[in-house]
Amino acid sequence: MVDVRIINSVLASAQNTYEMVLQLKANFGKPQAVKDVVPKYNIVTVIGFTGDIEGNFIYSFSETTALKIVSRMMGMEYGALDDLALSAIGELGNMTSGSIAMNLEKLGYKIDITPPTVITGEGMKITTEGMIIRLPVNLFEEDDLELHIGVRGGK
Repeated sequence: MVDVRIINSVLASAQNTYEMVLQLKANFGKPQAVKDVVPKYNIVTVIGFTGDIEGNFIYSFSETTALKIVSRMMGMEYGALDDLALSAIGELGNMTSGSIAMNLEKLGYKIDITPPTVITGEGMKITTEGMIIRLPVNLFEEDDLELHIGVRGGK
């Protein structure tokens, strides 16, 4: 079972990052344990982590939500999911995961994160070991961002 403090740390870190970077207050749905990571949306950022605990942070966005995120990050309307936009999506995942890593260290879990990998496509299934928690997130509309946390190992 995943330490509930880890989930709470992820929620607080994501909220702080979205408020700071996007000037948005996110609303989080109920965390759910799931067997597999089958992203709801076709734009996915994967960031691995190793250390006292290991696993992956997996962020999934619709194209519409991704463009709204990029527009907020750029400070202007952005209408295409080009390389710059996908890089910005990866950077948001990187900032969120970095904040999570810092908060987990305060709990005694030292982790290092990998650079983000952004994947686009339909019908993805991502394999990760360990306990998987799905967190639905409401940024601009209901359940428009999905965060999966795959955690294995631990103290």
